[in-house]
Amino acid sequence: MIRKTVTIKDELFHNLNENHIIKQYQSFSELVSTALKLLIEKQKKEEYKKAIIEASKDKIYMEDMKNIENEFKYADNEIK
Repeated sequence: MIRKTVTIKDELFHNLNENHIIKQYQSFSELVSTALKLLIEKQKKEEYKKAIIEASKDKIYMEDMKNIENEFKYADNEIK
């Protein structure tokens, strides 16, 4: 585990306190770690979204996706 000192603005800390967000965590370190994990997840989702948009502009990729969809259309309708 890495130890870092975090400095935040007074207003942000008071906002966290007033909204009882700090009380939801065992420690301020846990709060910061959770917030950073959420930030990483959000960034990964944004990167994935950008990649999908770029892929949708690629004619070869879209053709491959249509072929895969056609090959599995019967399997998608199977009843388990």
